Amino acid sequence: MEQDFTKFYKQFLDEWGYDAQSNVCIEEMSELTKALCKYARFGKENAPQEIKDNVIEEIADVLNMAEQMAYYFGEENVTKVRQRKMARTLNKLNNL
Repeated sequence: MEQDFTKFYKQFLDEWGYDAQSNVCIEEMSELTKALCKYARFGKENAPQEIKDNVIEEIADVLNMAEQMAYYFGEENVTKVRQRKMARTLNKLNNL
């Protein structure tokens, strides 16, 4: 999952702007929520491949848009916060 699409984010934001792209991000997150709910409704073992494929598709869309938002707000800042949050979660896990 480490393919770098950063070179495209500026192009997308320059073409469509933050407002449009942030709205697309919101839409994609909603679509992932719906896909995950549908997957849960079927049950992990019983979900047809079509449902699983849709979850994968929506994860890809959300990752693309979230990375674009990270580019807009500053990837370095987002990375720092992610690292802090991962450390906090690992600390919680280790103290169970």
